[in-house]
Amino acid sequence: MKKIFLIYSLVIVGFVVFLYGCSEVKNDLTVATVPGIHATGWVDPSSANFHGKSLEATNYDFNACKSCHGGDFSGGTSGVSCSNCHASPQSCNLCHGNDEHINPPKSLNGGQLNTDRGVGAHVQHLTSDTTQRHSAIVECNECHLPVNSFADSNHISKDGQIFAKVIFGTLSRTVTEGVTPNPTWNKDAQTCTNTYCHGTFKNGNQSAAPIFNDPGSVHCGTCHGNATTGNPLPGGNHTQFYPNRTQCYLCHFGVMKPDGSFRDQSRHINGVVDIGNK
Repeated sequence: MKKIFLIYSLVIVGFVVFLYGCSEVKNDLTVATVPGIHATGWVDPSSANFHGKSLEATNYDFNACKSCHGGDFSGGTSGVSCSNCHASPQSCNLCHGNDEHINPPKSLNGGQLNTDRGVGAHVQHLTSDTTQRHSAIVECNECHLPVNSFADSNHISKDGQIFAKVIFGTLSRTVTEGVTPNPTWNKDAQTCTNTYCHGTFKNGNQSAAPIFNDPGSVHCGTCHGNATTGNPLPGGNHTQFYPNRTQCYLCHFGVMKPDGSFRDQSRHINGVVDIGNK
């Protein structure tokens, strides 16, 4: 009888150990939902350990992130979704732009002022707010290589440069009656020269050199007309018969208003000369 009792006792103990062991294995496979692998300050933008700075140091290689948070950053084995803080760590307006657009401001370093090199005149070129823009919207690929996705080879780094490289598109090279632009970007001086957009066209101020992070360097007259006085009227018959900007509308009614303000910015610096209302 004792022998049978001993056998049953061993079986029961073994079964309990088996259950406990399985429970421990299961717990070991369950990854905690509270991040603990990263250094203190990982989610604090003011910290030297902020994950944005860490990503910048790796040239924004997200493969390490995906290994724990999943290919779509929804949690993966970590159980922590990146969307808890932002829609996607690879969305365009996370690093530059805001909720309304993907272009600066803000810039990569968080800059918001147009005197910052990363911000400059992006608003004047791209914003949909026509009170700040004085031309047709300049698409991103008119100044930068086209980018179709975060992992695009034209994105993040090109030729070893981690800043946005300026590559001029077709608009800046528009030829007008024998005047052929040769667009040039000076990174140090932050200037665009020899571009159709800023004076390299018939009757234009071909020596114009607008400064990207100095919006005051461009005004009516800078690209055509008198850059000193601001009178936008080109030479020749323009100044002879139409002495001030309030008369531009007489020939360019679709573009200008009688008070000298824009009627339709999209018809200015668009590659053609708009005459009348056509």
